[in-house]
Amino acid sequence: MALLQKRALYSFIIGVVLTLALIAVFLAKGDINAFDSEVSLRLIVYTALIGVPLVYLILVNLTLRKPTQVDERDKLIIDKSAGTQWVAVIFSLAAWTIILTEIYREQRQVPVVFLNLIFISTLIIGTLARSLGILIGYRRINRHD
Repeated sequence: MALLQKRALYSFIIGVVLTLALIAVFLAKGDINAFDSEVSLRLIVYTALIGVPLVYLILVNLTLRKPTQVDERDKLIIDKSAGTQWVAVIFSLAAWTIILTEIYREQRQVPVVFLNLIFISTLIIGTLARSLGILIGYRRINRHD
C-alpha cells in the first residue's frame, strides 16, 4: 500500500469516526434547537469542523511535502480526487436545499441555524470525499495494473 494511500485511509477512517460521533451527539441532544441554544453542543460541532479537515491536512499534506514520497501516479490520483470531492459537495448542497425547502415550504423561511450546519457538513463531506477519492484512485490504478 502506497504511503499516500495509507494516509488517505487513516484520514478517511478518523473523519468517519468523528462524523459518526457528531451525528450521535446531535441525535442524543434531540433537535436542531439544541444546536442553537446549547453552547456545549456548538463547541462539539466546531471541534469536528476543525478536526476532520485538520486530520486530512496533517496526514495527507505531510506526504505531499516530501517530494521523494510522492510520484507522478500519486499526483495524478490527488488531482482526480478533486472530482470526487466536487461531486460530494454538490450533492450535499443539493440535499440540504431540497430537504430544507420541503420542510419549511409553508413557513417560507429556513431558520438561520441551518446556515452553520450547511457550512460544517459541506466542509466535512468535502474533506471525507477527498480522502475517499484518493482511495478510489488507487483502487482503479491497481485494478488496471
